[in-house]
Amino acid sequence: MGIQIGIDLGTTYSLAAIFDEKTGQPKIIPDRNGNKITPSVIQILENGEILVGWEAKEACEAGEYGCVSAFKRGMGKEEMYCTFYGKDYTSVELSAILLRYLKEEVEYVTGQTVDEAVVTVPAYFYHKERKATMTAARQAGLNIRQIINEPTAAAIHYGAKHWRENARILVYDLGGGTFDTTLIRMKKDGEMESLQTLGNHTLGGKDWDERLSNLVEEKIEADTGFRTETDRAVRQEIRQGIENVKKQLTQRNTASVRLHLPGIGLYTVNVTRDEFDQRTRDLIERTGDLCSSLLQRCGLQWTDITDILLVGGSTRMRQVPEYLKAISGHTPLAQVHPDEAVALGAAVQVHKPLPEYLVVSSTAAPAADKPYLFRRKKPAASVPETVGAEKQLSNALCVTPMDVVAHAMGVIAVNQEGTHYINKTIIPANQRIPVKYAEAFHYYTSSKSDNELEIYVLQGEKAPLECQIIGKYVVTGIVHDRAANPTIIRIQYSYDVNGMIHVQARQGDAQEDLPIREEPVPEDMSKFGRPVEMESTTVEAEPLTAMLAVDVSGSMSGTPLRDAKNAMCHFVDEVSNYPGQVRVGVIAVSDRSEIVQKPTSNAALCKMNINSIQLGKTGYGNQGQPFNDILSELKDVAGIRLALVLADGVWSRQAHAVRRAHACHAQGIQVTGIGFGSADVKFLQDISCGDYKSMLVSQSELKRSFGKIAQEISGSAGSQKSGRSESTAADTWRATGER
Repeated sequence: MGIQIGIDLGTTYSLAAIFDEKTGQPKIIPDRNGNKITPSVIQILENGEILVGWEAKEACEAGEYGCVSAFKRGMGKEEMYCTFYGKDYTSVELSAILLRYLKEEVEYVTGQTVDEAVVTVPAYFYHKERKATMTAARQAGLNIRQIINEPTAAAIHYGAKHWRENARILVYDLGGGTFDTTLIRMKKDGEMESLQTLGNHTLGGKDWDERLSNLVEEKIEADTGFRTETDRAVRQEIRQGIENVKKQLTQRNTASVRLHLPGIGLYTVNVTRDEFDQRTRDLIERTGDLCSSLLQRCGLQWTDITDILLVGGSTRMRQVPEYLKAISGHTPLAQVHPDEAVALGAAVQVHKPLPEYLVVSSTAAPAADKPYLFRRKKPAASVPETVGAEKQLSNALCVTPMDVVAHAMGVIAVNQEGTHYINKTIIPANQRIPVKYAEAFHYYTSSKSDNELEIYVLQGEKAPLECQIIGKYVVTGIVHDRAANPTIIRIQYSYDVNGMIHVQARQGDAQEDLPIREEPVPEDMSKFGRPVEMESTTVEAEPLTAMLAVDVSGSMSGTPLRDAKNAMCHFVDEVSNYPGQVRVGVIAVSDRSEIVQKPTSNAALCKMNINSIQLGKTGYGNQGQPFNDILSELKDVAGIRLALVLADGVWSRQAHAVRRAHACHAQGIQVTGIGFGSADVKFLQDISCGDYKSMLVSQSELKRSFGKIAQEISGSAGSQKSGRSESTAADTWRATGER
């Protein structure tokens, strides 16, 4: 049986830990040389050998070729991070090398196989960075149980030893390459809740190093005139000494670095704490601004915070606790090891059951005047109760964390006025994960093209092009139903336990998901930063040719024929709203069939000939059928072809009529049978095929039925979408929900 481990995959250092069941506490697993932490540095050798950790770090400090570090900052980016000896490496591949090294060191030291792991990531990592971390872990041969946020992992470790019910802890996590701040509340029975989180995954200790290096280089040039950018070896020597300078400045007010300058010889540069603090003041203030913003979002003040927990190796800089005390009034806690706390918390989490989904669903159909339906659930900022005495839980596993996702998830949509693209939030930021939100909206379908809905998913709360465009999801398999057009599409968005995004969709009340495929996000998304071009969301409607066939047998004597002619004239009037070219023809049928009006776009002429139809025009019996004439008139016509056949009573040669109707169907002609009186319902169904199904109505409903079909034809055409490349979810919301 193997073991389960927690891994802190850091920008500067990484380490692994396991949970010791004997002590009920986690512990760090050192490498085979006894080192608890592993530098996140890799060296690629010409012979293909790869060095990881301390040996690679020494090579990097010596300026040797093939060394790479800080590749965590490139996670989620598809481009290559570095190239050595003609081979390209991505951040994912480099992270996989580091993770595999950590896994193998644990297995060597413990003599056991690693079965499962929890890997930590910055809380402010987006979906792409989290997905890249999962990919790297799989490439390293790790079975990932869960990805957990670094501040949450550190709080788990802290809470196990220093539990105080209802305490509010601000976790300040400044690592080598990232910064996160998370507000944690300790509740009853070991329950720990992450209220909100903010951060910057490109701000970290490396930025302080860069500022310090620049300061040293400026001092050299000012004192000696030597320009360090002209000598790679000197610049490398400076960067080697910067880490030591930072360490010195945590203990005293002045630090020095000794260099060998060409033409000058051995030279010493002195840096004071004040100089370092001034040069990096804006960096530390950026972290403070994020902390203050976090509290504001929670409706809290610094006085509402119980403690500040420092996490990450960069918090050893003296300016960090001093600055935080100055702005908060709290002396930051020092009860956890800043380098080890995250890995130790991850080792605890690997043994915890995975949390269940929080489901928030909108079950109602979207209102016409409210196209964007979503719910916001902001964590309540309750007044803390009296903080109890600090205690240590009997076992670290007693801590039950409830984490949150840092980023809102939205979709590219169009504003109410239909003029600009916006980011419409679906899941607000800082929701407890895992979470699912289901929403319903209208979607017009078409019988003439594939019904596919494109969704561009965003992370962030800014304008579409200022957010992370996570993916393009295409919903397919949407069924066209004339009777329910627009249809209701219910889309469910979710963040899983790893903070990664999932999209599902269902049509109407269906219990099965519609197929969804993920496609690459187009390189050119600039149209979403410009005003909406109305012509890009619709296409010119196809020509429409309709044949109206009316029964003129003896049973239609009197008001039935009059009502039928009124209904057909009403159809001609209503179909004039169709956005494309329209032509209507008329057929009289009883013992035989006769074309009364060939298809014409002259509505007045068509109605005149409809009104000219007389009872018995083609005989008083019912031996005939109109489908041969319908076929001859519509077979070679382009566009939409429709035949409405009005029947009263039972036709004599129904089987023959059905066969001829099917010949029309085979040519793509849509036929709708409309009956009243003693019409045969099955016969109406047998001759019908297309968007507008057969119907049996009362004589008084004829006009309304013909008008309804005409209106639906016009409405569906007016909401036709362009090709799939242009028909985005944004266009769909604008064109449907706001009608």
